[in-house]
Amino acid sequence: LKPFWLKALRPQCPAGPPPPPARPRHTHALAGVRIHRAEMGDARMSESSCFDENSSGSVVEEGKAMTYARAAQGIPFRMQQVLISWVFVVASVALILDFAALQSLVRDIGSGDGLSRFDALCNWFGVISCVNWFTGFALLAHWLHAVGATRMGLAGCYMKFAASIFFNLQPATGTMNDPILGGAAGLWWSNLVGILFFHGGNVVSCLDFYLHTPPGASKEKGWLFHGNLPITGMWVYQAATWLLVASNFLACTFDGASWAPILPVASAPVFFCQFGGSFLLLSGSLVYAVWCDALRNSVHPSLA
Repeated sequence: LKPFWLKALRPQCPAGPPPPPARPRHTHALAGVRIHRAEMGDARMSESSCFDENSSGSVVEEGKAMTYARAAQGIPFRMQQVLISWVFVVASVALILDFAALQSLVRDIGSGDGLSRFDALCNWFGVISCVNWFTGFALLAHWLHAVGATRMGLAGCYMKFAASIFFNLQPATGTMNDPILGGAAGLWWSNLVGILFFHGGNVVSCLDFYLHTPPGASKEKGWLFHGNLPITGMWVYQAATWLLVASNFLACTFDGASWAPILPVASAPVFFCQFGGSFLLLSGSLVYAVWCDALRNSVHPSLA
């Protein structure tokens, strides 16, 4: 038998691998940080893919579209903006048709030919356009109140809402064809007053965007940065109304004044200002449609 003390000095072999180190506390919080960082990394990757020099053009455009679509989901009450964008698109298209019918009407009258069916629709195109401007600005005012817009932003919107009321007077009185109200031409002053309110509202809105940078926008980013698209669209609207102010002022009869109109409706400057302004309104409306992803996603998310 070996002595007891030799047994005590014999080295003891470990029974198994060493235990794992203790896990740190609050692992759920750390996991949340890691997830947040991963999501931010994905977002940066998706944005940087838009400007990847090694990518093909189709991949670049697809990456940008996907970035816009993802960013649009953060717009409060997005579906209301989708509706407003489509209403303004319809209003702009109807305005283009209104000007086209007006130019055709003036040309047919000057040539002595009878009026075509398209000529006869001139005031009705105006009705469709003006009713949609009225509806769109009413919805926009509601949206601005819902998101807590600035007083200056609301003032610009209400100026354009007032403009839409004046816009509706001309085609409404024109369809009545009452000599007291200007006959088939309607009230001579309503379009001019309306476009001045519209242009003034656009100027106020652009000034509001400059003084109070809206959420999501950045003065350090470009015009096509998603958060800056509402600002870009508003500047396009302002460029449009500059041209439309000019066309209305040049062609206005000023209640039969001897020096008016300054230029006839069929003249090249009036033609250019009418269609340049109306197509810019359509372009600005499409910018807002891209901002809220109205061209790709016009349905409510599933509630399931």
